[in-house]
Parts: sequence; C-alpha cells; structure tokens
Amino acid sequence: MYSSSKLVRTLSHSRRGILFSLGAGVCLLAATTLFAQNAPQIPTVNANVGGCTADFIVMNGNHKPLYDAKVDVKFRYGLFGLHKISLAVYTNSKGEARFEGLPDAPKKPLAFRIHYGGQHKTVADNPGNVCNEEFRVTFP
Repeated sequence: MYSSSKLVRTLSHSRRGILFSLGAGVCLLAATTLFAQNAPQIPTVNANVGGCTADFIVMNGNHKPLYDAKVDVKFRYGLFGLHKISLAVYTNSKGEARFEGLPDAPKKPLAFRIHYGGQHKTVADNPGNVCNEEFRVTFP
C-alpha cells in the first residue's frame, strides 16, 4: 500500500507532467502561428479593369527562385482604347508575383516584361482565351 506521503508525491508528479505537457503544447502552437505569419506574401498589383489574373514564378537556371525581379505590363482599355495603364511588381523571396484585375477581353494580348540582372524576357498573355494564367519564367 502507498503511504500518504508517497501518494501526495505521485499526484504532484502527475500534475507537473500535465502542466509541462500543456505548456509545451501552448509553446508549439505559438511557434506555429509565428512561422505561418512570417511566410512571404505574394506581391500583388490590381489593375481594377476586369476579373482576370496572371501569376508569375521567376527562377534562375538552377530552378532557384529569383528575388526582386521586376514584372511589368502596359496596356490600353476602355472605349477605343482611350485609357492607358502601366503596372509593375517585384517578386518576393519565392520568386512569386501576381497581377489582378486584368481585362477580360483585351483588344491585343498583354505583353508582360520580366527584368532581372540586366536581362529581360517577354511573355504574352491573352486573358480572352485563359483568364487566370500562371507563368514560369527561367533566366539563365
């Protein structure tokens, strides 16, 4: 049989284990939340002209993401193309950039220019054919 002092020690060890487990769980939850908030957001620019999007992932020849690559586009919209817009966005640490609110049916395909390290590439997009497009661009 247990003496009363052994029973008290056993209960206090159980409580410490429970408190330790709860504390560890709270710390783990806090760390998970902190790391989830530190994930890089996708830089986004909105043209507010239509409902189409264009997503870009820019990489180097080793398939590593390129940070701070510039993606820009210029286009005309509206009646007789009287309105002109120029948009630019830079990639995040994962090489991602996003354009929203692009025209649903532009008169001409949109020509996106991607600039990095003195080089550039051009990607054509016709939102009239595919409204939400993703482009992977690789620089040597």
